[in-house]
Amino acid sequence: MSKKDKININKKRFPIGAFVPFFELFPEEAELKTRKIMLLENMFGLPKGTYFLAESYCTDKKCDCRKVMINVVKIEDKPKILGTVGFGWEDEKYYSEWVGDKEIGRQIVGSYLESGGIQTDQGKYCLDLVKNSLRDSHYVDLIKERYRTFKEIVQG
Repeated sequence: MSKKDKININKKRFPIGAFVPFFELFPEEAELKTRKIMLLENMFGLPKGTYFLAESYCTDKKCDCRKVMINVVKIEDKPKILGTVGFGWEDEKYYSEWVGDKEIGRQIVGSYLESGGIQTDQGKYCLDLVKNSLRDSHYVDLIKERYRTFKEIVQG
């Protein structure tokens, strides 16, 4: 990314607490490296088809949530978000201190249905699909790296 691109990104105004899709700031990289899953038969409670895991990251300059929101998008005639899964990769202690509440901190660890995201009746199946993808340490490392990159750009 060029210095000019970084300056243009820093001029964008994001709502406080918003999660913005990675592809909005990094379209070329997202096109090449967005997780694409082809189910050749019904699995995880989902019908066969092609699914993308579209990641969104926090735009709050002061926030260090260390989490991602993943929209599970079914590619059909018209792409449709079936569910939003949150994933926090730190431990319970980190999140409990970060939010100031042990119960909420416990809920943010690992993968979970994101209450602030889009959900359909297939949300719980989307969670299973994402959990399976998160078993791949390379994918988890990519998420963490994108989080750091995203935060560096947003923070200036």
